[in-house]
This record gives sequence, structure tokens and C-alpha cells, in this order.
Amino acid sequence: MSKYSDYTQMMKPRITMLVLVTSYLGFYLGLRSMDQYFFTIEQVLLFVHLMVGTFLTASGAAVLNQVIEKDHDAKMNRTKNRPIPSGRIDWRHALNFGVILSIVGSVYLFQFTNTLTGGLSLLTIILYLFVYTPSKRLSTWNTVIGSIPGALPPLGGWAASTGNLTAPAWILFGILFFWQIPHFMAIAILYAKDYKDGGFKMMPGEYPNSSRTNYHILFFTIALIGTSIGLYTLKVAGIVYAVGAAVLGIGLLAVGVNVIYKQNNANARMLLFASIIYLPLLLLLILFDQ
Repeated sequence: MSKYSDYTQMMKPRITMLVLVTSYLGFYLGLRSMDQYFFTIEQVLLFVHLMVGTFLTASGAAVLNQVIEKDHDAKMNRTKNRPIPSGRIDWRHALNFGVILSIVGSVYLFQFTNTLTGGLSLLTIILYLFVYTPSKRLSTWNTVIGSIPGALPPLGGWAASTGNLTAPAWILFGILFFWQIPHFMAIAILYAKDYKDGGFKMMPGEYPNSSRTNYHILFFTIALIGTSIGLYTLKVAGIVYAVGAAVLGIGLLAVGVNVIYKQNNANARMLLFASIIYLPLLLLLILFDQ
């Protein structure tokens, strides 16, 4: 594997892409909230600046997370072949790379978008690296904690286009926040032993077949359904979206109940797949039914 591929892998392109997509959604819906239906040249430039800065900060945070967790990743089958724990990339080089990406990205957003967007990017990095990352070794609530920085990108997009944060922006935050719990609980069930070997306190690993995991999946999925309907209540999206969001949510809940009924890898894999399908379909519904 080439150095280029290793550095690209450290930037976690799939997660970074999700960050960019949700930032775009926030930006676009922010414009629509001001009854602006077409991008002007100024808005296109602002959007490009948002994407560039967000890409840099998201990539930088991903790299720095792997630097911090390098010794733990080396103990896990799932992560031991990553560039840093495998030794293909020296952790000091990765540290420099991650710091540069994070600083340049944050400064870029402060300079070319607005103070609120830049501040949100900085808050995301701080929460992700200095609150969520250490919490993985300290508390089984780390998934909930980590869902906070994971849900901030649409707020950054909304802030970039409007300069403020109104109720619909917080609904977008809520959707992403609640969605992450069943998604990552499914992953934690699948890799429970691996996480335990790595020293991470994931709920399914610390409390095998426990009702705690089940309650989290049930509560947060129901909360996700209710929150997603909020976009219809606030007239950000129409009835087609509301019906579609309800159907998607009930489908995800049904798969989650399967895990609650019998917590095993097969059902967890189904929940993971359902959560992966759910989010892009919901985002498409939002964009389709304005």
C-alpha cells in the first residue's frame, strides 16, 4: 500500500464524506429557510469555502483520533492494520499531519465563512478529541457522548448560509444525534470482544446481552422517529417527507426490536445495514419534498 493510500485512509474518507453531505444539507436548508431557491455566485463561493474547511477539519480530527488511540487500535483485529498501529506511518508524522489539517481548516472557516461556523468546527474538534475519545476508555456512555460532535456538521452548514441557528437546524442536529446510537450500538455488538480487547468500554462488551443496550436502541430510535417528523411540523419539508420519514423510522425500529428480542451478530448486522440505508434515504426525502 502506498503512502498516499495510507494518508488517505487515515483521513477516513467515508466518514468525512458523510460530514460533507450533512454540512451541505444544513447549508441548503438554511438558504431555503430564507426563501432563497437559487445559488448566487457569492453563495456558491461560500459553499465551496464551507466544503474545503469542513473537509480539512473532519480529516484532521480523524487523523488525530487515530494518533491518540494508536496503542489501543494495535490490540484490535478490526483496527490493527490501520496505517499508524501497523507501523506504516510514524505516529509523529501523523500527529503533524492531523494538527496542520485541523488548524488550517478551522482558520479557513473563520476567515471565509463566519465566526459561528468556525466556532462550531473548533467545538467539534475539541469535543471529538478531548471529550469523546478519552470517554471510550472511561464510560459506556461514550457512544452518546460521541454523537454530539458527530451531529454538529449540519449546524455548521446552516450557520454558514444564515449566520444563525434556528429550530430547523437543531432538528437536523437531533436527527443525526439520535441516528448514531442504534448505528454504533450495532457495530459495538458485532465487535464487542474486539473493543474489550482494545480497552474500550462499549456497552454490549461490558454488559453482554444486557437490557441497557436494548433500552438505548429502543429509546433513541423512537426519539429519531419523533425528531425527524419535526421537519414537517416546522414546515421545512412536506407531507411526502413526513410519511416517508415515518415509514423509514418504523422500519428501522422493527429491525432494532429484532436485536432487542435476540441480541446476536446476525440481528446486529441487519440493524447496521438498516441504519446505513436509513440515513441517505431520509436525507434524499428532505431534499425532494421542500
